[in-house]
Amino acid sequence: MVKSGPTLLAPLIWPLGHVSAAIRKDENEKPEKPYVNPLMDISGHCMAFLASARSWMMAYACMYYLPEKCGLEAYPGFGPGRVYSLDWVSHILIRNIVGTWIICGFWDWFLYFSPLKDKLHKYKMNPVYPSMQQIKHDAFWTTTASLCGSLIEIILCHHWALGTMKIQNSLSVSPILTFILALTVTHYRIPHFYLVHRMMHPWKTTTVPDFGKFLYKKVHSLHHKSYNPTAWSGTNMHPVEATLYYSAVLIPVALSLHPVHALAVLIDCGVGAWLGHDGFQWPGSGDYFHLLHHAHFDCNYGAMHVPLDLLFGTFAGSKEEVKQIWSNKPSGEENNTTPVHAASKQADKVM
Repeated sequence: MVKSGPTLLAPLIWPLGHVSAAIRKDENEKPEKPYVNPLMDISGHCMAFLASARSWMMAYACMYYLPEKCGLEAYPGFGPGRVYSLDWVSHILIRNIVGTWIICGFWDWFLYFSPLKDKLHKYKMNPVYPSMQQIKHDAFWTTTASLCGSLIEIILCHHWALGTMKIQNSLSVSPILTFILALTVTHYRIPHFYLVHRMMHPWKTTTVPDFGKFLYKKVHSLHHKSYNPTAWSGTNMHPVEATLYYSAVLIPVALSLHPVHALAVLIDCGVGAWLGHDGFQWPGSGDYFHLLHHAHFDCNYGAMHVPLDLLFGTFAGSKEEVKQIWSNKPSGEENNTTPVHAASKQADKVM
């Protein structure tokens, strides 16, 4: 039997390709055993480029299409944001929250509750389904995280409109650079994600205070309560972590690029995390690399787009490899005291 996998265009046409593939899947197909390589292959990079393009096009629509349809004269950063007012601030808040609910809500419904859920179950990398308690918890904190991201966008819009932050006023100024950045949104934000994420896990150092252990206990442990993640778990974060995570938008801001690049990073941070946490092989979008991080904690802090875990020796493809990373120091699930949600954990199913 020939197994059907995602086409290169799958990220660009999400969710149409995924839903279509789920409907057409052979009932007798046996899913492959999940595995992960430390380096992303060429097809993986190509799909990541198209996922970035999706985020960039969504940002372009939010900047040049939605404001007019919602009664604003322009995107707030291009003028209306000079003075804080309820009309444009509420526009950003409502747009981001509704977008969060539609994407996460639809994707979790499709994978976990739709008429296709029984057919899709065998593609779930951890066959145990999380509890409704977890889903509600994650939905609340992911909504809160989207509010944090919205606050960053609101502040940026105000300063862009005032002119206190320099920006490119037109995308035609550097079209080649714009094209390259549109395809590499995920790639250039991943190092920021790795640094922020690694900082909030125990450093396991003896020469300097282990500030990461403190941050994990007080901040990042909230995210790890969802041992068995769904789309709602993607940005299920403490407000401190959410603000740090979405601060990746400052990369294009620091380079004085056109605001669409910053908005593309904001969207890519959200959508990439939501779809990557869904827990399913194709026709889901789950990231087994990161699922191993949720299962075993002390590994795979970044993403395969930029192999920083391989570079810094924190890559693991299995539970046994996590132990090898830390040379018998206490690590992994056995050394983690984060309470997980009831019915959301089954350690021996994620190797």
